[in-house]
Amino acid sequence: MRRDLTVETDLPHPVDQVWAALTDPAALAEWVMPVEGFAPAPGTTFRFRAKPMPGWDGVIDCEVLEVEPPHRMVLRWQGSRMRSPTTLTWRLTAIPEGTRFRIDHQGFSGPAGVISALMHRGGWRRMAANRLPSYLGVRR
Repeated sequence: MRRDLTVETDLPHPVDQVWAALTDPAALAEWVMPVEGFAPAPGTTFRFRAKPMPGWDGVIDCEVLEVEPPHRMVLRWQGSRMRSPTTLTWRLTAIPEGTRFRIDHQGFSGPAGVISALMHRGGWRRMAANRLPSYLGVRR
């Protein structure tokens, strides 16, 4: 059993401004979670750290797999409780109103993967609909 998820939102900001929010470590810390060692370059390994919760130590290990500035970045994403890594793709497309931001998170497997996908979907929805727009809104 495999589960993938997609979240999409339109932002009233130019692609370059949204791209900066996806590729600047200080920006990522504001709208995703604190990050250690990130650079938007293929082969870079890095770590997101959140506040630990029951059943999760708050650590996400990642690797930048592909970067196509300012439109696409692909990451390997693996939380400490995930049996295998997943693939996270951020895509930016210019639209007349600003930028369409699409998140594809693929590769959740097994019964635990279904639960993990549902949890990630909720998190990505909050980040795309609330946290990223809030971050961008104060930096116009």
